Amino acid sequence: MVACKNCGCELPEEAQFCRECGSKVIEEEPVKEIKFCQNCGSKIPKNTKFCFKCGASAVNPQTNNTYPLVNQKSPGLAALLSFLIVGLGQVYVGLTKKGILLFLGAIISGILMLVLIGWITWLLIWGYGIFDAYNSAEKINQGIDVADTIDFDNLF
Repeated sequence: MVACKNCGCELPEEAQFCRECGSKVIEEEPVKEIKFCQNCGSKIPKNTKFCFKCGASAVNPQTNNTYPLVNQKSPGLAALLSFLIVGLGQVYVGLTKKGILLFLGAIISGILMLVLIGWITWLLIWGYGIFDAYNSAEKINQGIDVADTIDFDNLF
């Protein structure tokens, strides 16, 4: 049984019109794709015009089309890539400048390994790269804007 959206009358599944009020029975499409609200990051159906959480418009005013789906990035893959090569996880999630900076830092630390401090700095950069790649992918998947710089204020 289906309920009429207008008057609430229960109708058989195959009903095209309501027997009480005569309004057309509207079948809702199942949600196949999702996108993320550009304002709060909530998951919303692809064809939604407004976010149900914050009320922000999901339609681009310049093109009159809905905003594109945010490309999902795998946090695990981002961390694994940074585990193998410092900065590669950042490049994977789209933070190229940050990835290059981390890679250059790892190279400089590699040179400094002739002195004890190089081992310590390399391990710090390597660990930070893995941690940051995972967290950046998580934030991007939530629709949160991630800066392509190293944020020294939020390290600890």
